[in-house]
Parts: sequence; C-alpha cells; structure tokens
Amino acid sequence: MKPYFVRVVLAKVGFALAKKASRNQTWFDRIARRILERVLKFNFDLDEMVLMDQGYDPDELDRYQNRR
Repeated sequence: MKPYFVRVVLAKVGFALAKKASRNQTWFDRIARRILERVLKFNFDLDEMVLMDQGYDPDELDRYQNRR
C-alpha cells in the first residue's frame, strides 16, 4: 500500500485532470480527457454519443462494453 501522502497527491492530480477533461475546450483539456480514458479505460466520446442519441441502441452499447 502506498503511503498516505502519495495517495493524497495522486487523488489531487486525478481530480485536477478530471476537472480539466470535463471542460473539453482547450488542447490541454482534450489531452487530459485522453489520459483519463486510458487510466480509467472509459471512452468519453462514446458516452457523449449515447447521450446525444446518435444511433446507439442498448444492444450495441452492451456489445461494445462487453468487448473488452
């Protein structure tokens, strides 16, 4: 287990990245989003497409999520 101060620093860095990634306006925001996608193994673009109802039905989404 990592020391407490290391976990605190990592949590602060993660929170700062998430805050930047949620804006998605500058190039650094987009880089933060890609970093979080890799760390969390989550596709933010897919989430936005589903929310905007751009052609994914529940079966397609289920197949995509179970593909990994």
